[in-house]
Amino acid sequence: MKSSRINTEQVLICLAITLALVVRFLNLGSAPLSDSEASWALQALEVTHGKGLNSQITIGPQPAYIFMTSLLFELFGASNFLARFWPALAGLLLVFLPVIMRKQIGRPVALIAVFGLAIDPGLATVSRQAGGPMMALAFSIVALGLWINRRTISAGILSGLALLCGPTVFHGIIGLGIGLLFFYYFQRRDQSARTPANSGDPKFTAQPAEDNQGDVRTIPTLRNGLIAFGITTLFVGTYSFRFPQGLAALFQSLVEYLNGWIAAANTNPLTLLAALVIYQPFALVLALIAIGRWLFSQNKRTVRENALLLVSLFWLLAGLILALAYPGRQVTDLVWVLAPLWSLAALEFEHYLPEVPVSLVSGLHAGLILILASLFWNSLVSTDQMATGGNISPVWIRAALLLGILALGVLTAVLVAMGWSGETSQQGTAWGLTGAALVYLLAVLWSASQLRANQPAELWGTSPGTGQADLLDSTLIDLSNRNTGLARDIGIVSVVDSPSLRWVLKDYPNAHFSAALAAEETPPILLTALEGDVPSIAATYRGQDFVWRTWPGWTGVFPEKFIEWLTFRKAPVTSEKIILWARSDLFPGGTLSAEQGGPVNP
Repeated sequence: MKSSRINTEQVLICLAITLALVVRFLNLGSAPLSDSEASWALQALEVTHGKGLNSQITIGPQPAYIFMTSLLFELFGASNFLARFWPALAGLLLVFLPVIMRKQIGRPVALIAVFGLAIDPGLATVSRQAGGPMMALAFSIVALGLWINRRTISAGILSGLALLCGPTVFHGIIGLGIGLLFFYYFQRRDQSARTPANSGDPKFTAQPAEDNQGDVRTIPTLRNGLIAFGITTLFVGTYSFRFPQGLAALFQSLVEYLNGWIAAANTNPLTLLAALVIYQPFALVLALIAIGRWLFSQNKRTVRENALLLVSLFWLLAGLILALAYPGRQVTDLVWVLAPLWSLAALEFEHYLPEVPVSLVSGLHAGLILILASLFWNSLVSTDQMATGGNISPVWIRAALLLGILALGVLTAVLVAMGWSGETSQQGTAWGLTGAALVYLLAVLWSASQLRANQPAELWGTSPGTGQADLLDSTLIDLSNRNTGLARDIGIVSVVDSPSLRWVLKDYPNAHFSAALAAEETPPILLTALEGDVPSIAATYRGQDFVWRTWPGWTGVFPEKFIEWLTFRKAPVTSEKIILWARSDLFPGGTLSAEQGGPVNP
């Protein structure tokens, strides 16, 4: 019987890990790199093309990402997929944390947390973004879990990698450290309060001999962990001693983090709270219930549950307050609070797991609740598109319909409780709402990570987003094939400069960036800003505009039409366009006069 339970647990863990793998790696390279992503990927590409110790390359404050990605570029070539590979792999590694900690947190809580971390929209979205935030989070807290389980060498390696992942690691470690300090303070206070009453109990009598032996055994493992930490930091931080300036980037990341405390605010703090409410409502509600249950019934929890709850609670509060107070805040800083959030949610959800199979009535009630939830969402969508006459406002119609559906759900729960039992009604309601919440969670996950990856309509995206990069690339390939016979051999001059554009043109050997176009210069392809004044080339070139950068087109936390944004992510977007100018003689029948320095087509 025990073997069957363990096998079932293993199957579910494998299912969760497979789900996390698919969510993080499916179409990983399909979305174009944003400016922030491309800036880090270009540094990795620059290292790839460098000459080692003689290369005067400036390494940014994320040496782990730069050097590890550069290794992939050297082996397989540069691509969007490989630029995001290490963050995606780190996001997958994070899912293993509850498995590593299942002895400390309990098997049911670990299993729930594995699924939560696997499908969380915020964690999945940041895992699919090039850069160090997800690597810093995953390496740091997985290293902590390995350290607690006395796997010190692995913990030392991951700790060294985490330290090289940029300024965000300091942000996360400070929040985690504050949370742990508060936890130990409350633990010591509770122990000192219980000591007088239990001083005569042998269970509470100190055993110095065993403690001393434990301390002696800890010294070699601590030394091994520190050695692994030092070797990893030195080896990875210098890219096998080829780029010693990588260690300087480690200190630069600390300086950059401190500068963030005096910089102007980049993101409204309410946007961070809105991202939690919109993308993590299921975990957030369960965490709040867990906190409330702990406040009013502390004595009903086991020592393990209280310890886990306190660690998660203080970590969550410290991380959230730090993220809101930090002037250089970004929505991606919230990844540091999602791990303790799912820990609290898993701890609470454990109480809803049935000890016996769910009854047929509870299952039918859960199905009815799920149908009502679907009707609620459908009404929310349809009433927003409804046109009414007279003085009747669509807002009141929507409110009346939604309140009616909620009232019907409450009525069904009451009737089931009266006809069968309160436990049957509670089980059906809980599982029905859980099913609806999971459907919403998966929909939001798919929207943020697949449909609108890195786009301004999603709060977890990185602004500015990149627009029609793939269309620009395919147009250039078509023009090059027609005129040179090779896919990317055509000459290009760009007077527009941005990291994302440089990344798209990285495979064009004849592409050059210039501040301005010379008077007599007529390159085959010219890229300019839409606002640029180019009357001199209008007769010589044919142009096509492309959306390149995109920003949120609203000033508040949410767009003005909130329901449209919530249901379809319809929102105003501000865009910046560029123009691709192709010389006229590249097209059939096109000419370029001799006075303009080019050939004349007959």
